[in-house]
Amino acid sequence: MSEPSFPVPTSFQVSNDGSQVEEKKTGYLNYEVEPGFTIRLRQNIDPAMDPKKLKRIVSNRVAAQKSRWKKLQYIDDLVKKSRDLNWQVSMLRSQVEMASEQKQCLEREKMELKECMAGWIQRFISDQGEIEANTAEIERLKKKMAHMI
Repeated sequence: MSEPSFPVPTSFQVSNDGSQVEEKKTGYLNYEVEPGFTIRLRQNIDPAMDPKKLKRIVSNRVAAQKSRWKKLQYIDDLVKKSRDLNWQVSMLRSQVEMASEQKQCLEREKMELKECMAGWIQRFISDQGEIEANTAEIERLKKKMAHMI
């Protein structure tokens, strides 16, 4: 098995830290360890530094950068989920409002139908009474006619 190669510096920059008392230059080595992951060592680099120590520093920086990137991805996912849930809540609220209005409309229709039904029942009872009264009158008239003949 071959061990992954040690990252190679992609650039070397020298910058002043802004101190006017003494001119101190700090070197920055930029390493691209994986595609999309570039790290920058913010310390004076000693060319005689132990390669294991430099490798450990680089791997710690890479791990930290990956961790920050994962955290940002997690936050983005939470924001997207929040946005989706808020949209879903607004859709469900509108559906609840529509269902509530439909329920009120159906309750009004139910009351109107009950009132109509009560009126029909009253009319039926009234008509039944009238029919019974007319039937009794017909019987009385039949008896009266039967006595006349």
